[in-house]
Amino acid sequence: MMTQTHITPPGTLDRIMILLERERKTRFAGGLLGYLWAYITPSVWIALIVVLFWALERTAPIHVGLEIFVATGILPYVFFRQTVTSMTRVLSAHRYMLYFQSVKQDEILWATMLLEGFNLIVSAVLIFGATTIIFGAALPASVPGVLFGLCLAWMLGCSFGRFAAFGGQLSDTFARAVPLVLRPFFWLSGIFYVAAELPGRAQELLWLSPFLHITEIIREAYFIGFSSNFADAWYPLAVAAGFYLASVPMERYAKRHRIMRGRL
Repeated sequence: MMTQTHITPPGTLDRIMILLERERKTRFAGGLLGYLWAYITPSVWIALIVVLFWALERTAPIHVGLEIFVATGILPYVFFRQTVTSMTRVLSAHRYMLYFQSVKQDEILWATMLLEGFNLIVSAVLIFGATTIIFGAALPASVPGVLFGLCLAWMLGCSFGRFAAFGGQLSDTFARAVPLVLRPFFWLSGIFYVAAELPGRAQELLWLSPFLHITEIIREAYFIGFSSNFADAWYPLAVAAGFYLASVPMERYAKRHRIMRGRL
């Protein structure tokens, strides 16, 4: 008499971890260089901006090294943008996985979000560590505060990325517009300046940029003696929550009408 063997299907967390590993192997194909490329990109950005500062004979607006000042400004923006870029491409890239009834769109997105979060932490440790060793920059005054600021950047990237991912499924025009919308925020994220040196009217306008709040929070935690009267952690959290809530009806509409841009 034959005994039937029942195989328990993987749970949600197991599926997310499987998808994460699949995304990691796909994204970082090509051996060691594939892994390093994720960390080389922000380093090159930082180096180019530091060279630009030197060429313009501009110094950091606060009494810290130019290299660490630029690093604390550019890292949150780079990781926000990388998270959004990854999430907008992942649903179409893994659309065939949705033919398996057990795999859900949210699980694919969560796998990407967790992978980007891991890359963020590793990149921050490597870049801040290298800056400290090479240029003699001081260690962060508050490591938990720096981590909190980086988590805010990651959360904002995840929520906007989710919004952009489902919006892109509904409209090709929307998908093409996302990179264009993100470009101006490079100049609004405080990479080149601190909020206190801006005129009053500019501060009022840039208060609407969640990136400047995040940059000020990170710098306040990183640099001893730097205090920001501008930064408000609740604002980027509220913006992140708003984009997440806005993505929910878009997700439901896409599921109801079986919309999947690029699906076979």
